[in-house]
Amino acid sequence: MTPHELWTALPQEARERVDALVVRRRRLTATEEVLKAGVVPRPALHDCFRLVTVRTEIFADRLVPPPRDVDALAGKAAALPGPPVALELEWDGDTQGWILVLGAVLPGPSGRPHPLAQWREAAWTEPLATARTLADRLGVPLRGPGDDGPVPVDARAE
Repeated sequence: MTPHELWTALPQEARERVDALVVRRRRLTATEEVLKAGVVPRPALHDCFRLVTVRTEIFADRLVPPPRDVDALAGKAAALPGPPVALELEWDGDTQGWILVLGAVLPGPSGRPHPLAQWREAAWTEPLATARTLADRLGVPLRGPGDDGPVPVDARAE
């Protein structure tokens, strides 16, 4: 199913919810919204994701900017279920390329850090400076990858 065919098959209420999620940069939730909208026959997950990608391109000039200033990130960190014990910068790949993710590590065996911000195709210096300033403000260490950019998944296991 093409993105246009899928969009026209969606009920108006679902279209509005999808666009609201896209503008807030909630791509996976928007994809899920398309999938569960009741279109018959049920669209493939890939078709739903392609539609959300098209809607993201349409709304590119209206997307809510992600919080990247230190004050906004400190507010997000304060809203977590506990105070962070460290901040972590990590390269991650997604369907559109490499992103740099800043996460807050909470005490205990919680697993993955809670994401605070992400940068796509940004110079390494901007996220690093923001992360260092935030870590200093929170009084926690900053951990992160090397200066050489994304590490292939196979190399991470070593």
